Amino acid sequence: MSEIVAAYMPEFIITVFIIFNLVASLFFNTYLYKLSKWFTLLGIVLAIASTFYLQIEPEAFAFHNTFLTNIYTVFFKILILMAGFFLTLLSRNMIREKRDRAFEYFSVFLSGILFAMCAVSAVDFIGLFVSLEALGLSCYLLLSLNKNPNAKQLTFGYLVQSAVVSSLFLFGLSVIYGMCAEFGFDKISLYLVNAAAVSSQPQILLTFSLILIMCTMFFKLGLVPFSSWLPDTFEGASYPIGAYMSSIPVLACFAVLSRILMTFLHYTYTIKIVLALIAVITIFLGSLSLIRQENLKRIMAYSMSVQSGIILLGLCVFSVYSLSSVLFYLFCYLFANTGAWAAIILLYNSAKLENLDELKGVIYHRPYYVIAFTVILIALAGLAPTCGFVAKMYIFSAVARSGFIFLPFLITALLASVILIYGYWRIIRAMFRRIETDIVIDTSVISSKFILYACAAATVIICLFADKLIRFCQLVAYYM
Repeated sequence: MSEIVAAYMPEFIITVFIIFNLVASLFFNTYLYKLSKWFTLLGIVLAIASTFYLQIEPEAFAFHNTFLTNIYTVFFKILILMAGFFLTLLSRNMIREKRDRAFEYFSVFLSGILFAMCAVSAVDFIGLFVSLEALGLSCYLLLSLNKNPNAKQLTFGYLVQSAVVSSLFLFGLSVIYGMCAEFGFDKISLYLVNAAAVSSQPQILLTFSLILIMCTMFFKLGLVPFSSWLPDTFEGASYPIGAYMSSIPVLACFAVLSRILMTFLHYTYTIKIVLALIAVITIFLGSLSLIRQENLKRIMAYSMSVQSGIILLGLCVFSVYSLSSVLFYLFCYLFANTGAWAAIILLYNSAKLENLDELKGVIYHRPYYVIAFTVILIALAGLAPTCGFVAKMYIFSAVARSGFIFLPFLITALLASVILIYGYWRIIRAMFRRIETDIVIDTSVISSKFILYACAAATVIICLFADKLIRFCQLVAYYM
């Protein structure tokens, strides 16, 4: 029990509420479906509150030193739980349509949050693999809730591709185990230190195995060459599920990638160049693909891919400065991405608007919605006066300070960012078109409105207090 209180309390609370939702799905009447949302919100709030009582100095371990808690893991757990809180509110209309499966939906929803937090705290590849696979399974189950036959086919395709990258993970893990005969990060690092001391460091083999292991994270992040599933899967998924897949797995995977790079980057410099190349190609191709889309969900799919590429570019030059820039960018991304999905969900639930042409003239019906959505799109594009501008400049400055070898990657990313700005500008231009339409946007969807306005305000407020937040992110990065 002392281990649970010191290191595992948020996960324990989420587990309790998962079990409660499963039991409630068996015995509660369908008319009580609204309770599922409120119980889920209660569980997430309690889990967030419990993070302030975790032992972070010194580091705490649970389950025979296989589960780590420190300031770095707590930072990501709070981000994941905050994303879960927002996404629960955005699921209002979805559970109304599927009220007979509301408790089941939130059981799977909370399971994804649970395994995302477990992945952040894993200290060995076995725990990491199980957590990431369980997180992928929750995504698959949530995607399968859509009754559209086309969505079923896309969900099966997502499952098959996920199985392929999982096999690559196991292959890379088998190579590392063949080298070190260990699964733990610290023990593998100790082996590599000893190997370097006798000048027998297997750099090429280590780089090859790490790339294979990272394929699972690349797939969930939508990075090249594993981004082909994104647009079709997002288009076939329900809107809250698309928002879920663009936030929870992204936060978990970048937390994992950072810890893997911290452990192995000193023993293989080649992986930096490989990751930078993947990041730049993702940013460039994703931006070009985004400006060709008309469906809002497909636009958000490519937006997630490009944003992941920008974060990976900052992560590949790994230092305390670059890692703090990644943490700050993820913090800003949480609000900007959630706010964009809130606006899209609001437009679809109230007026069934899902394509760019259908947004024409919206400014004349709900100007406050459009202004808030515009602020969020400006933040995603990385323009002032929002936190997106500060976060992107912080990332690019970290890359610029890393040396001349990364200068071509930085220049390419800057050029691609201009294309990305045009992609978001297309949405803004459509909403501000002077065209008389008969669109009727519902004003009674309080939860979506709250998230939209709150996230729009947050993107501006974060920009005003960016220096304090950046110093906090530097502290988290230093004690990683």
